[in-house]
Amino acid sequence: MPNTSDIRKKGFIALMIAVFINALNDNFLRLVIIFVAIREFVADDEGTFLYSLVGFIFLLPFVLFSPYAGYTGDRFSKQSIIVWTRCAEAAVLIGAALMLVTYTVVGLFVVLFAMGLQSAFFSPAKFGILPEIVRYQQLSRANGHMQLWTFLAIILGTALAGVVMDVAGEELWLPAVLIVIFSLIGLLSSFFVTPTKPAGDPSPFRLNPFADVFNAIREIRESWVLFLVILGIAWFWTLGTLYQMNVPLFAELQLGVGEMETGVILTALGVGIGLGSVVAGYLAGGEIEMKHVPAGMLATALFSMLLYFTDTSYAGTLALTFLLGVGAGFFIVPMSAYLQHKSPSTRRGRFIAASNFLAFSAMLAAPVLFWVLTGPMGVTSTQIFVICGVASLAVGIWTVNFYRRFPEEFRARL
Repeated sequence: MPNTSDIRKKGFIALMIAVFINALNDNFLRLVIIFVAIREFVADDEGTFLYSLVGFIFLLPFVLFSPYAGYTGDRFSKQSIIVWTRCAEAAVLIGAALMLVTYTVVGLFVVLFAMGLQSAFFSPAKFGILPEIVRYQQLSRANGHMQLWTFLAIILGTALAGVVMDVAGEELWLPAVLIVIFSLIGLLSSFFVTPTKPAGDPSPFRLNPFADVFNAIREIRESWVLFLVILGIAWFWTLGTLYQMNVPLFAELQLGVGEMETGVILTALGVGIGLGSVVAGYLAGGEIEMKHVPAGMLATALFSMLLYFTDTSYAGTLALTFLLGVGAGFFIVPMSAYLQHKSPSTRRGRFIAASNFLAFSAMLAAPVLFWVLTGPMGVTSTQIFVICGVASLAVGIWTVNFYRRFPEEFRARL
């Protein structure tokens, strides 16, 4: 591939900066709005419905618009899409800053939807561009770096949100200024991403976007391993959604700590995922190796269930949350690399968009499930960790069984 470059080159580094800033902005803004929702609704005993609505609103655009995002990723240059979505992000975050300064809660929900919309178009481009700018032998490492920088951004975004909201109190101009600065950095970095040519997919544009999604899923199902991979990716992000919603409630209601300490717990989770992602990428060497997937999910299950016993221990919560993240990092990196490598170049954007559609459909159900469990059913936040752990244990056992039966099918050699 003439465009292939090394992961140490300027174009790849610029991509990592753009990815980092996008994830930082997503998580910083979302957590700020979560803290506002806790202050406005949960703290006033109005239940968890409106609190759960924050996650639902952010994820809805990924389900509705991922098919269009896949089409644009296959029709236009992915580098151009990255630039234009960074422009959109800057505009959205300026609007978010205005909503924060004026304390317009309804307006915050609107800009949260818009933030999810631009991220939905950014996602297929940022993942689909990797095989175009990175050598096959470095694809696992590149994915490891992408996951690392994504979760480092989650770390910084969640930690900053906790600290800034704790310091700002009712004066929300401080988070407003920060998100505008972050958005401009992301926009600037996007101009230095390695230029790419359009993939040239001749498929016509369809007004009904879900036809493309279902066609892509049918194509993916012809490779049953690839289909299992996109289901595994959906499970990873569903778990992440549940943990991100549950940790603030667990910290507030069980541990009795404030917003700053809550941000530290989420930081520990992000550090763990980032570290696990990089280690998994480097352990794969020059191959895409799936043998770490079952171990990662079983570790995630174990540490999630053990969190049940830390409802009076802040230190114990930090340690187990970090270890849970490491396991999750080992789970996600091989699957992301496998999907990118096995997707045909002219359909890669749509394959990734189809994966996003399944992932975000499942993630969209997560806030609804969270509300049902914590609202009508009265499940506590400690019990949510156990439920997630038991479900992850079932997934882990299932993946062990499939890997032992078909080990060669789970490798993607050059």
